[in-house]
Amino acid sequence: MKIEQVTSSAVSELWANVEPGVGQSKCLEEAAQELATALQKQFDESVVLSRVYVTAPFDTMPPTNKTFVQNLAESAGVESDLKATTPVLSLIGTYGQEEDWRDRRNSKGHVGIPLISSAFVGAIPMISRLLHELGVPMDWMDTHETEMIIKTVGREAGLFHVENAAEATDHEGRKIIAAQDFVSDYDVKSVFGIGGAYAQGQVFTIVAFCRDVFPRDVAEHFVPLANSFQGQTNAFVETKKIFSEGE
Repeated sequence: MKIEQVTSSAVSELWANVEPGVGQSKCLEEAAQELATALQKQFDESVVLSRVYVTAPFDTMPPTNKTFVQNLAESAGVESDLKATTPVLSLIGTYGQEEDWRDRRNSKGHVGIPLISSAFVGAIPMISRLLHELGVPMDWMDTHETEMIIKTVGREAGLFHVENAAEATDHEGRKIIAAQDFVSDYDVKSVFGIGGAYAQGQVFTIVAFCRDVFPRDVAEHFVPLANSFQGQTNAFVETKKIFSEGE
């Protein structure tokens, strides 16, 4: 099925298919992998790659993730600002047409993005726009106050949408989807993300890179999926069961 043909009933069917696997998961990562896989498979005519991210404190991440984030911060000259409590937008679920896109451990460049400051995040067009459209205030990047996220993002999911992945730019003229080689090589036309915040203040998002072009109102059909996923997985966040044991 193509995203451009999606209906509310198709999204409900997707959740009905994935809910049992999510319910049997032992941590948020396992649940996220179930969702990423189901989303790509049900809409495989469109979805090149689907991914799930959540913010997690730096000191709670698996060792290899920590190393990646430390190297990223060092390359950007902000390693001194990376704290144990710094929230990191972490890849926890992934599935796509390439084999390497089906296990987060194989990711080369999207393991985790430390949300160190508004200036640091503002330099990454897609992440900046994604968080903004989900309702995350830029001020939060500097304070990391949990209450700010809970009050501004709230309990309802939001939507990130880029109708033209090859051409869309931000207010500074930068391509929102910076990986234009990926866009060209895999004929990515539109991108959307759904997500919100858990009661504890962690932000999560499900992102899909698609071959067809569709307007924002089509992507809005997926918003309830984020609410369902959040409700089913909130206990993992409450008990801090984010990543699978042993990486």
